[in-house]
Amino acid sequence: MDKPMIIINSETLINFEQHIRISAGPGAGKTYWLVKHIQNILHHSKRLQQTRKVACITYTNIAVETILKRLGTNAEQVEVTTFHSFLYKHVIKPYAVFLAEEYELNIRKLDGHDDQVVHMKKVKHWLENHSEILEFRHPFTIKQLTTLDDNKVALFNWLYSWHYQLDEKKQLIIVGNRSEAYYKALNHGKEERRNLSKVCLDLLELDMLAYKMLYWKEGIIDHNDVLFFSYELIKKYPFILKVLQAKFPYFLVDEFQDTHPIQTEILKMLGTNETRIGIIGDEAQSIFGFQGAKPGQFRSFLLPNIVDYVMVENRRSTNQIIKLLNSIRQDITQVPFRNIEGAKPTIVIGESLKALKIARDLSFNSVVHSLSRINVTSNSMKKEIIGDVLNKELIEELSNKDKASKSNHYRSKIIIACIKATEYAREGNFKQAIRELECEFKDANDETKGKKEALKYVSLLLNKYDIFKDQALLHFYNIIKSDIKPEISKLVRGAAKTFYEDYTYEQIALCVNISEDTSEHRTIHKAKGDEFDNVLLILKSSRDLDMFLSSSMHDNEEHRINYVGLSRAKERLFINVPSMEEKDYGKFENLFIIMNV
Repeated sequence: MDKPMIIINSETLINFEQHIRISAGPGAGKTYWLVKHIQNILHHSKRLQQTRKVACITYTNIAVETILKRLGTNAEQVEVTTFHSFLYKHVIKPYAVFLAEEYELNIRKLDGHDDQVVHMKKVKHWLENHSEILEFRHPFTIKQLTTLDDNKVALFNWLYSWHYQLDEKKQLIIVGNRSEAYYKALNHGKEERRNLSKVCLDLLELDMLAYKMLYWKEGIIDHNDVLFFSYELIKKYPFILKVLQAKFPYFLVDEFQDTHPIQTEILKMLGTNETRIGIIGDEAQSIFGFQGAKPGQFRSFLLPNIVDYVMVENRRSTNQIIKLLNSIRQDITQVPFRNIEGAKPTIVIGESLKALKIARDLSFNSVVHSLSRINVTSNSMKKEIIGDVLNKELIEELSNKDKASKSNHYRSKIIIACIKATEYAREGNFKQAIRELECEFKDANDETKGKKEALKYVSLLLNKYDIFKDQALLHFYNIIKSDIKPEISKLVRGAAKTFYEDYTYEQIALCVNISEDTSEHRTIHKAKGDEFDNVLLILKSSRDLDMFLSSSMHDNEEHRINYVGLSRAKERLFINVPSMEEKDYGKFENLFIIMNV
């Protein structure tokens, strides 16, 4: 983006017969502009007919619903969807048959895509038939990998990290994060991480595709596989690209900074002919690195004669909040639209629930949304639980305690599914709650039985919630074994039983990840694209305030994540840190009011 950028605002209409890149900071009104731009295309384009549509890609289902609602009756000629859903509908569903034989993909059983799963039965089959089976050595022989609990935990962690990348020749490769191939062990009373050896992982990586194909044979594909099959189909069968270009002469991508590099390559291919590509985003709000997104790809994305625009207005926040946001980024200096001075942002030092009370008092008892880095913190704020008892890995630990045998592993699987179903239902997401349980009650002779049984047991768990919510997990287990799944194995003395006795249901429930969270207390990632009158940003440490002392945001994802949290605020902004050295107050007094609780 060396060329000068053209300054626009959310009301500006621009030429839609060109490739465009729009840089828009938080609160710039980009969703409003996007809808207006789509309406302009619908009303004036000469390249749209009845069967041709505008594709509008955004990052979350909530954002999809927002855009559809704003488009109203104009939405008929617009395909508003997430990237994965678009690729599944328009590439995989109609054309996957072309790759079925090569990758042993069971087309008949293919029914959508979901989160990644790891099944021990398939892991064992893969290892026992591995192409390099004779090369594995102690302490990581095939038998040791499939029977020793610690090795199984490390192996599962590594398998869950698998994803796809493009190599230098733009060929797809499977990659696993080696740092995730670990288990936890006690060493002189201190817990430490231990990893599978480099030699073991080198061997495992020689046969990765064989493992993936065990799932594909049963028609099981995950979100990563959607990218794999879409890219392979488009590269190997170029006519698919021509079909997409004929269907969608305009292809607009919101939150482009969060796209995966494979999606970016597909976009570049789409833009080589008739389709006009428009990307809208903000490099400073790139916060999905764990899903493969790279902030630099927004700047580096190139198509012939692409035109650059920038939206410098901030229509959301007060002048004081905008001043704070401008202090930590160099590329865009936002200009206030509302021009309301507002209250100076406040740092509240102390326990987070007390900080929330102060924020509410200073907001005249109006709603304050708390935003935090991890699920366990946001969930604890919902339940008003003090943070020093939190452990974000309790669900993983519960699963690990029960991995010693198949029957016990099934027990923890059912318990975890019931906990998740309960928490999803309490958030109002009954669809996800039922999905968690229905697979455990499926009947080949009755397609509706799974859903019916799941709904029945979700209702039962909600009705008994007050009975088990504050009790030991053992009490919850007893309800599940008595009323839902009598066949799960008994809890006898040992580490697993101790775990069920030592932790409460509520402590485990705090670890549940609510994917479509619309509550007053969310993670920063789940607040992306939203805005609130009053925000309390909960930071883990006063060291996180260093973002206000440096200009490293573009190279530091943690700083970008916190920037997204800060920029959700419209009227009042509070930042909570557990403690701060008094000598450091002076570093921040020009930007903040500082108070202790």
